[in-house]
Parts: sequence; structure tokens; C-alpha cells
Amino acid sequence: MSERLPTEWYRYYAKHRTATIAATSGLLYAGGWSIGYFAGLDTASVAILILAAVVGGYDIARQGYHEVRNRTLGIKTLVTLAAIGAIAIGAYWEAAAVVFLFSLGSYLEGRTMRKTRTALQELLEMTPDTATVRRDGELKEVPAREVETGETVVVKPGEKLPVDGEVRTGESAVNQAPVTGESAPVYKTDGDEVYAGTINQAGSLEVRTTGAGSDTTLQRIIRRVEQAQEAQSSTERLIDRFAKYYTPGVIALSIVAFAVTRNAMLSLTLLVIGCPGALVIGPPVSVVSAIGNAARNGVLMKGGEHLETAGTIDLVAFDKTGTLTRGEPTVADVEGFGVEDREALTLAAVAEKKSEHHLADAIVEAAHERPAAVADGGTVAVEETASPPGESYSIPDPDEFDVVAGKGVVARHDGREIVVGNRTLLDDCDVEVPADVEEHVREREQHGETAVLVADDAAVVGVVAIRDELREAAPGVIESLRAAGVETAMLTGDNKRVATAAAEAVGIDDYRAELLPEDKQAIVEELGEDHTVAMVGDGINDAPSLATADVGIAMGAAGTDTAIETADMALMADDLGHIPYAVTLSKATRRNVYENVAIAIATVALLLAGVLTSYVTLASGMLVHEASVLAVIGNGMRLLRY
Repeated sequence: MSERLPTEWYRYYAKHRTATIAATSGLLYAGGWSIGYFAGLDTASVAILILAAVVGGYDIARQGYHEVRNRTLGIKTLVTLAAIGAIAIGAYWEAAAVVFLFSLGSYLEGRTMRKTRTALQELLEMTPDTATVRRDGELKEVPAREVETGETVVVKPGEKLPVDGEVRTGESAVNQAPVTGESAPVYKTDGDEVYAGTINQAGSLEVRTTGAGSDTTLQRIIRRVEQAQEAQSSTERLIDRFAKYYTPGVIALSIVAFAVTRNAMLSLTLLVIGCPGALVIGPPVSVVSAIGNAARNGVLMKGGEHLETAGTIDLVAFDKTGTLTRGEPTVADVEGFGVEDREALTLAAVAEKKSEHHLADAIVEAAHERPAAVADGGTVAVEETASPPGESYSIPDPDEFDVVAGKGVVARHDGREIVVGNRTLLDDCDVEVPADVEEHVREREQHGETAVLVADDAAVVGVVAIRDELREAAPGVIESLRAAGVETAMLTGDNKRVATAAAEAVGIDDYRAELLPEDKQAIVEELGEDHTVAMVGDGINDAPSLATADVGIAMGAAGTDTAIETADMALMADDLGHIPYAVTLSKATRRNVYENVAIAIATVALLLAGVLTSYVTLASGMLVHEASVLAVIGNGMRLLRY
């Protein structure tokens, strides 16, 4: 018992060291002042006041010593010199007051700074420590970090998911707000992806593990937030460089003041009021608060540099497919010319089968759902006996296959050349497009659909019209950005008629069509000559444009390592609504940083005027200085509630 109490006391002291030192110094300071003022015990008063200065100033002096050794004079050095100087000239009350006020300010500063990092702590607490795993036919509770890839985890209603994975059985509504920032629960069923830290709200789920422990989306978010909060913005680096020369300048000023006036108290007061505390701490508080707020709302900021740059965005360029649209293209219409509609679709599917393009997926999926056309002695015939409804139809592989970037594909099957793509590709392949086909293409494109031409042995045999629905939120997002003074543009590989229909539907004035990836990059560079440009894409496609833009914003980054690690900003959910929030938060952060810098400079200027007119003393100067530090911290923390 006697051994345990000292150990527990030491642990408590180590955890609350700053608060304990500040409180002890304050009590000694109050006691020493009271004894001297009320009891007239001057000797005892002096001793207690010196003890108050030593207790409160030991850590400050030690850190100041290390600053001097490292040839970086900082705030601790100035306070130490001021306290030692005050004791040397017999200003014991002032020495104790300066040390106590600085200790108290440091404690309050540390406590409020910790609050700015609450978002990270909340993230850390989201993943449960244990998981229920099916092993050897039995359910076993094991530490979540020990779950192996491929194992099945059972998650009951109301429980948090301990791992990333894919739903094997069951269906439920899952609250993904901790990871993606989505306000509404997302319905999950067999094959859907789920993330550690999200909350299973309804039915029971069995999840095949794809990531556990440190290899989950949530842990990647935490690492990114930690790195972002440590990364400095250009303003922070500028202030750090300024402080490097400013602090020695303050010391030199106080020496000159003493040499001219022979007033030691004036010189020491200049040391105290010259502390650049509010100036140094103001910008980081704003940046850390904003990054924490963004993380809670499903937006990852790569660091203060990108956050600050985003604060100057005046134009946002959107990729169309998968960004302004849902990214789920479907075949809306198939028209055959000289052949059956389903025959034209099958030919297109054969050519596109090995393509990884999103339009190819739509064509192949549509062909799987219709009776297949098969080769018969060098001609194409439709299968007479269809499979039962709902059954998937097989599509043969092409014999040869070649992707033409931004245009389509050229394939060979049963000795015939099949060309599937846009008008440019058919022109390149010397395939003539008849007038009736062109008219049909125009009609489909005026409806906002992408028309894919199908040619068989240099003759156009069909047009597959593909529709990708616009996101319902798109018009509102464009309007919100316009209200914030931000221009918008759309960059797409679709032809002009499709681009026009999409742009008019969402309210974008500036749009560019029929662009290859390198064209988009060139346009982003062009726009960047007169604007600070943000490019919004999916984080993998349009990579050159995202990299070229002043700020690259990746959408739907949850579960995507590449997007989380490389994007300047990553929207964890596939939600356009987060873009105005991210842009306006960045602008608010930039304003907040400037406000904090202004508060710091104004405080020093007022204190300096007060010293020169004898209205500010050593203790009152330290009090105002600490008040200014707390003011900029409080101002920065407003961003946590943005």
C-alpha cells in the first residue's frame, strides 16, 4: 500500500505536471504577496515570491537554455531573462507574477490546443478493440488487430465494424458518417464494401475481412490527419522565419533601451511584451482546427499548405463522368442499321469485352442481359433459343484487341474487324458514317446520351446510346460555389452536344468537350494562368489534371489508398455536396489565419505604446500577452464548429 500510493501520485503528477506547477506557483505568489502586504513580513514575502518564481520558472528556464544551445532564441528565453532581471533589481513581485502568468498561460494554451485535436481522438475511438470472428465453425471474440485477411467477422445490429471488408451475407443500413461524412445511413447487402469504425444499425452482417488493424481505411485517415496537422502552411513557415530574427531583435531593443534610459524595469518590460507568442501560435491553431473539422465531415486535407492554397480557389473544374454524373452508365438505346439491334449490341460487346473503360462495362453488361448473337459460318446470327429470364448470356472474347485512348477500341473476331467508338475513331479507320446514322446520333446526343458507333468490316451497323444520370446535388453545388464567388467549368471527353446538355442541366457556363487526358491537363494549365484552380475527379482517372491543378480534389476516396495518399484533398464519400463545404472552409481558415496575425500584431503595438507611456508594467504586460495568446486560440477554435 505504501509503495503504491507514491507510484500513483507520481503518475498523476506526470500527467498533470503543467497544471500542478502553475497552481503551485500561483498559490506561492498569492501567499508571498499577502504576507508582505497585510502582515508586513517583507523577508518572508521575498523568500516566498522567489520560491514562486523558481517553482514556476524552472521548466521555462530549462527550455530557454535549450533554445540558446540550439541557437534559436524563443519565448522561453525572453521570459527567463525578464524573471531573472526582475529578481536582480529587487522586483520580486513582478518576477513571480511574470512566471506565474506565463505558466498559467502555457497550461491553458496546451489544454485548448488539445481540444483542437479532438477530431483525431474521436477517430481513434471509433474502431472497437475486439471482433467476433467465425473460426473452426465457432464464433470467437478476438482483438480486432489480430483478425486476418479473408476471415469472416460477424457484426450484430448496433455494433461498430471492427474491420474493412465485403458483406458476404446479410443486409443492413450502415452509418458511414465516421469515415465518409455521409449524413444518411447507406444500405448494404451482399458484395458491398464496408469500413472499420462505421455503425451497423439494423440487420446482422457477415463480413469477409479485407483490412484490419493498421490496414483499414479509418487508420489511413488517422495517419493522413496526423501528417496534415504537423505539416506547415506557407504562412506558418514565414512566421517561423520571422520569429527567428524577431526574438533577438527584441533582446537587442531592450538592451538599447536600458543603455539610453538606465531604466531596468522598462528594459525588462520590453522583453515581456515583445514575446511573439500569439503570432507564432495563431496560424497553427487555425490550420489544425480546420483539418480536424474537415476530417470529421469526411474531407481529408493533405496539409496546411494545400488548405491555405484552397483558400484562394476562384475556379473549380469538374470532370463529368463519375463526378457530375453518378458514374453508373447504362445502355439507354440500341439501334441497328442493316442488322438486328441485339446483333449490333453483341458485336459492340465482343469488341469491348476486354476494355476497362466504364462505357465498355455498360455495353458488356447490357449484352449479358439480352439474347446473344453468335457467329455462324462467318456471318452473325441470333440465337433462336433464349436462356431463361435473369440468366446471363455469354459473350465471346475478341481474337485481337486494341484501345485507342479517348476514342474507342478496334478488335478482330472471326476474321472481321470491329470498330467501336466515337466519330473521330471511325474517321481514323476510314469508316464512312451514313447520313441516317449521323441524324440518329444527333438525336441521342441532344438527350444528353453518349452515342457509341459500331462498325463491322468498315460498315456502320449500329449505334449504342449510353446514359449516365447527373447527380441530383450537382445544380445545388454549382449554385453554392457561385454564391461563394467561385467560377466553375466542366472538362469532358464527350462530344459537344452531350457536354452542352449536361452543362445546361447543372448550370455550368464554361465547358470544354471532346478532350483527351492530355487536353484536360493543358486546359487546367491555361485556366491556372488567371485563376487558382481546383480540379475535381475520381483520384485515379484524370491524374495529370489533378496533379496540374493548384488543388486536386479526389472524390469517393474511401477505401482507395492511392486517392488518400496522393490527393491534395480527398472526399471520402462520393458526395458532391462536400465540395462547397471544403472550399468555403478553406476560405474561412485563410481569413481566420489573417485575423490571428492581426490580433497578435495589434497587441504588441498597443503594449509597446503602453510601455513607452508608462501605462503598462511588467506584470500587466505579461497578462495582456497571455490574454492575446488565448484570444487567437479561441478564434482559431471557432473553425471546429464551422
